[in-house]
Amino acid sequence: MKKRALAWLCALCCMACTPKTVISPTYDFNQMNRIGIMAFSNAWADLNGVENLFAKYFIQAGFKVVERAQLESILREHNISVSGYLDPSTTREIGRILGVDVLLIGEVSSYSPARTELTLSTTHRSESRPVMQQDVMQLPDGTYVAYTRQVGTEVSRQSETRPTEYTINAKVAVVAKLVDVQTGEIVWIGSDSAESSRALDAADYLARQLVKSFSKELAKREKL
Repeated sequence: MKKRALAWLCALCCMACTPKTVISPTYDFNQMNRIGIMAFSNAWADLNGVENLFAKYFIQAGFKVVERAQLESILREHNISVSGYLDPSTTREIGRILGVDVLLIGEVSSYSPARTELTLSTTHRSESRPVMQQDVMQLPDGTYVAYTRQVGTEVSRQSETRPTEYTINAKVAVVAKLVDVQTGEIVWIGSDSAESSRALDAADYLARQLVKSFSKELAKREKL
């Protein structure tokens, strides 16, 4: 049991190095029927509603989801705070009230908005033309004839500097985890980052990829 716990802890520590997901090797996912979606911690208005993207992809993957607005409304009615750390007693109460088995909790860990920058680009052009000279040549019969010959090459160079505009994509990083409501145990955790011209497009990609990775890992578990 200690070896399993150590392996699980090591796997979680590696999350900072690779954008992958880690699933608990001991948790019985057969008991996971309903997922409660919590509002993600997020300091940026551009990314409000990221948790709804996860709800969409969990539903597409075949899971039953209690969406954030409904969850928070019921919790307010029961005067349960969902900010900050959720201790096991709070998660158990949430599970009892909502009939959910796990909670999806997450945060937007970093965000760089898309921006436009200007740089100065310089183009160089060169043009060459022959330098000609007229000369006189005496023929064998003693007569003279004029002719033109090339005596060199003249090269002219020009430089033109103009402003160039380019766009740097928005970059978004997300951490998401599934927490068992009875024990408070993290049974799955994933983190990833992506970039796109629009912040929500990057967030949508992250949600899709993380849920897809979770589903694949779950399918592998079921085959064992």
